[in-house]
Amino acid sequence: MLSKRKFITVSALTAFAGIGPLHAFAKAENIFRSLIKKSGFEKNTSFMAIDLRSNKLIGRHNEKLRLPIASVTKMVTASYYLNNNYKLGYFKTELFINGVIKDDILHGDLYLKGHGDPTLKTDDLSLFIDAVKKLGITKVEGKLFYDNSYLPDVNYINRNQLPQYAYNPGMGAINLNENRILFKWKRLEKGKYKISLIAPGLKKSAYVTNISMDLDNKKGPVYNYKIDKNKFKESWSVNKRILSSKGSRWLPVRESSYYATEVLRQLFIDSGIEIGNLKRGIVPKKSKLLCTHYSDQKITILENALKYSKNMVTESIGLVASRRVSSNLYDLDQSAVLMTRWFRIITGKQNSLFLNHSGLSAGSFSTSEDFRRFLMQKKVQTSLLPILKLTPIYTSKGKVSSIGNITVRAKSGTMHYIRGLAGYICKEDIPVMAFSIFSADLEKRKENSSNNFERPRGSSAWLSRAVIQERQIIRKMISQI
Repeated sequence: MLSKRKFITVSALTAFAGIGPLHAFAKAENIFRSLIKKSGFEKNTSFMAIDLRSNKLIGRHNEKLRLPIASVTKMVTASYYLNNNYKLGYFKTELFINGVIKDDILHGDLYLKGHGDPTLKTDDLSLFIDAVKKLGITKVEGKLFYDNSYLPDVNYINRNQLPQYAYNPGMGAINLNENRILFKWKRLEKGKYKISLIAPGLKKSAYVTNISMDLDNKKGPVYNYKIDKNKFKESWSVNKRILSSKGSRWLPVRESSYYATEVLRQLFIDSGIEIGNLKRGIVPKKSKLLCTHYSDQKITILENALKYSKNMVTESIGLVASRRVSSNLYDLDQSAVLMTRWFRIITGKQNSLFLNHSGLSAGSFSTSEDFRRFLMQKKVQTSLLPILKLTPIYTSKGKVSSIGNITVRAKSGTMHYIRGLAGYICKEDIPVMAFSIFSADLEKRKENSSNNFERPRGSSAWLSRAVIQERQIIRKMISQI
């Protein structure tokens, strides 16, 4: 992890930074414009780079062009959370008991209460099972309640995505396995399969009972999805013609709090503990806290969310941040408005709009000029640099290389016909440049998108060209140090 002592001393470098004449910057700027033109992205790229030691412009191109920035949005979300004076600490999930134990029977109920932990896993639920077992309980006469009052339940990050994308699940106060289920199949004979929906764990897995899967041969979309919100039932169908002889795939869960609690209930039953059905409810004041599961440190969760570009995790963190900004409960749309407002305040510009916290929307956009202002903020540098991952530096032949004490810490973002990269170039762990590169071809995205295909025609080739341009720009920036 980057040394905190080093990155906060950027301003101290200004006094001795070797600043060249203004014509040198103009020359460099022309080089970048020429590079972008040769890449064929002249009309589709917004780029800006600044020397943090001198606040001098290094290069720019279409810096006021509004473009989708995809998962680069996660940088904004992380800084939004960290810059609002929050104690980092841990996320917690609690189990409460309300009733009297007599003859190994709990005459009462259990309550599972969540506080937005986006990292809870099936194996973590064993803590609650063991806590009940230690009390000698073999039967819960009442129900298993779930208290999801801390956050609103969100069914989708982006409703315009294909339903089977596991990176577009629901979320809420209680989450499990990043709100995904594992769909497994095995062909028994021609046209017949053994299928299952599982909440997998390393120690113990559970079959999911409130979500179903059917096989069909109908023409149309490969996957179909329905939800009965009144009964919290989710149903899937898949065209079995696309299934191999054996395989598995992650699918998203929409009713996250219900799903997580149902898995806990199933694990209770599998462990020999009888328990009633699920019901939503607020933990009564007279209830007693039985045990608490704590997540990893929140700073570690943020770092992993940026490193692995975890949509659901970032969305949850954004919702929690907004929950702390105001005592009101905000849904995802409202929470995104709050983050947009915060971003506009610190940049002094009104050109950016965020529809969620992960960037999973082509309707979210920013400009490289806005990001220049964002990345130059000392509080942003302080919050982001320790958790931004190292980005490889590539040679012109596509091989990873090292350039002395120069490193790149950045966040990328990718959607079909959309690519972004923003962050810092560091020298001896000190940020010396801030940059943003956003490219998008929305016309091609619209033309080649289909409701039946997961990868639009031509998107892979376009992305390769965008990444090559990105690497060329980074090499050129490094040459200016």
